[in-house]
Amino acid sequence: MLNIVMFLAAVLALAQFGAYYWRSLIASRAARPLSERFRIATGYESSAPGAQDFGALLSFYRLTPELKKHTYNLCGIQVYYRLAAALQKLPALHRWAQSEMAICTRYVAVLVDLRIERNLAYAAEMRCR
Repeated sequence: MLNIVMFLAAVLALAQFGAYYWRSLIASRAARPLSERFRIATGYESSAPGAQDFGALLSFYRLTPELKKHTYNLCGIQVYYRLAAALQKLPALHRWAQSEMAICTRYVAVLVDLRIERNLAYAAEMRCR
């Protein structure tokens, strides 16, 4: 019985570490500055995208073609955003959930920016050939 409890505690600790690590990867990617090309292409010239812009940026991400093999799976970030949106309804977690939703939105914005950058570089490479 003690072995089972210790095993479950270890699995829980590993899962918690994995979740924190995944969250830190998202936050570090979301901290990248957005290019001027992104601001012009998406219309966010004067302000950064907010938490409410997640759906629009996700649609923009799906509409921008990926010409090389650098695809990202956004299922996890979508689930995390929906979880934060659900927790936002609780008064005690409202501010935290808002900031997490903003990080998710910023993450998708950075991915859109990377796609625009890669596609322009690929187009320039093709012109040189």
